[in-house]
Amino acid sequence: MAEGDSRDGRRGWIPPPAEKLTDDLLVEILSRVPYKSLCRSKCVSRRWRRVISHPDHRHLLPRYHLGDAIVGFFYSDTFTNVTGEGRPFVDPSLPFLPKCEFLNVLDSCNGLLLCRCWRLADPRRFDYLVVNPATEQWVILPDSGWSDKVQTARLGFDPVVSSSHFHVFEFVEDGAGDADGNVDDDDDFDGHVKGVEIYSSVTGEWSHKDNGWDWEIRIRDEWNSVFFDGVLHLITLEYVVAAVDVEGNAWRTIPMPQSLVEPFDGIGEGFIGLSQGSLYFVNTDHDEPYKVSVWVLEDYSSEQWIWKHTVSHLHLFRTKRLLFGHDYKVVSIHPERNIIFLVLPHSKILMSYEMESREVCFICGIGGSSDWLLYLPYVPLYSESLADGH
Repeated sequence: MAEGDSRDGRRGWIPPPAEKLTDDLLVEILSRVPYKSLCRSKCVSRRWRRVISHPDHRHLLPRYHLGDAIVGFFYSDTFTNVTGEGRPFVDPSLPFLPKCEFLNVLDSCNGLLLCRCWRLADPRRFDYLVVNPATEQWVILPDSGWSDKVQTARLGFDPVVSSSHFHVFEFVEDGAGDADGNVDDDDDFDGHVKGVEIYSSVTGEWSHKDNGWDWEIRIRDEWNSVFFDGVLHLITLEYVVAAVDVEGNAWRTIPMPQSLVEPFDGIGEGFIGLSQGSLYFVNTDHDEPYKVSVWVLEDYSSEQWIWKHTVSHLHLFRTKRLLFGHDYKVVSIHPERNIIFLVLPHSKILMSYEMESREVCFICGIGGSSDWLLYLPYVPLYSESLADGH
């Protein structure tokens, strides 16, 4: 390492010239660059991402904050554009991918998609692909050993840490047997997670880890997850948030807010999201089932949820007796603002709710009439090529 290199903290270290810029000067410069370059600039450093995303800079970086809003949702084999510009941003068939019998979009994370591509030669088996629709780049993953068994799979990607590397989590449940198809007679077939296969694009390999949670955890394919700070967080049937890191070494469970520790009929599993650098949880309250409450985990290490906001069904929907997770679903939370997005699947309506102003906004009609659908928010990512991608 050369003398004065910035990586070892020596006295001769000279910060990069861009780090000498004040936030105001940085915003002034960034306001003059094209939209795609502005999106790429988020990957320079955490400071740049914070400055670009900060709501105070919305009027100076309008092109970014217009694009930073969710441009659409994937669900089933459909993509709905929610920008009002009258054209889809993405062809949901992703025609640039290799041909396959059937394509499922399983997860969306910071601009990348995790897809399951059923093979033409053997429709009983499939491949995992990680795709960037904005750049039409994609990576096909090696066989995990479970390619004839449908498991819950999730994607982990943080463009601030690396704009080209990602992780895929494939959860192996009781009743799945082993990778060779052998089923243990003691297997209870109850859907509890017994382990996870983790793919790293850094190594290009899958690694297996046995379940490290203290609980017997059950997850569902139609529930969302959050990848944050190198850790995947999942909603569970056990009313805890289950978390596992990209190495499969750190496993933890985070209790739900206190009022939800004794769930009853009419309360769904809830929604977990990431906004303004913190985990958020949205659900109906145990004591107030006809209201929607929002909690935030401000101190991650304390595992203490702080109540943030409550709104009634009457205010949101003009009716009272609706069931969370059945009659309506929370499908996303804005990454930088106090806005939640909701879908009424039977009415085929997408709407938003702004917590400060208490404003309810109809966004557009949206397809899908099943409460079992997983709606995946999509924000385009314009960045470097995926590692080993096409």
